[in-house]
Amino acid sequence: MNENFDKFDDYVMQFDMNEDMIKYKYNHSYRVVHQAEEICRSLDMDTEERDLASLIALLHDYARFKQWTIYKTFKDSDSFDHGDEAVKILFDEGHIKNFIAKEEDYDVIKKAIANHNKFKLNKKDLNERELLHSKIIRDADKIDILYAFSTNRLLELKNDDSEISEKVKEEFMSHGEVLYKDIKNDNDFIILMIALIYDLNFDYSKHRVLNENYLNKIYDGVKNKKIFKPFIDEAIKYLKGK
Repeated sequence: MNENFDKFDDYVMQFDMNEDMIKYKYNHSYRVVHQAEEICRSLDMDTEERDLASLIALLHDYARFKQWTIYKTFKDSDSFDHGDEAVKILFDEGHIKNFIAKEEDYDVIKKAIANHNKFKLNKKDLNERELLHSKIIRDADKIDILYAFSTNRLLELKNDDSEISEKVKEEFMSHGEVLYKDIKNDNDFIILMIALIYDLNFDYSKHRVLNENYLNKIYDGVKNKKIFKPFIDEAIKYLKGK
């Protein structure tokens, strides 16, 4: 993987590393690699499959650097779908050839990266191996997003006394992912972030979020704790399997 890391660094260094968000996505990519490797270990996957999962993790946000540079946003609805764009850059423009990967694994890489940011996996379009790697990258990505959100550095917790919207509350308490279209205020957005736990696929992922206290750290960062406590309690109960 070292050669792949070097090639990834060469690509990213074409962008302005003095920009905090470029630097954040660079570091995020490597943290997601680590989480993908840990998930693979928990599943006792062989070296070849672990290397593939690591490469997918390294490249999953390949288009984010272009996205921020052009649009100064990571909001896909205001720019482009960054999963689909990564596939386009890597495979249509040929960047994948800069990395060590077997051609027979290209479809797995394409589908895992394209699916990593989608609201739901379309399992009908995926074979067993493609589905497994799609789940690994989705979990690894969400673990790091929750980590970043819990640190209250790059993702500032803007919140006030606004009540959680009824639709958002309904989605959350039914253990479903919260939809962006239902977000009415900043507090709703925080609930959306917490709801990422409902799409975690592996025991390792749930234990990681619990053991690192990401949810409690988010709770510590909010102003009106009375509003958020029922949601934090429900999320922790879910992760514990109760």
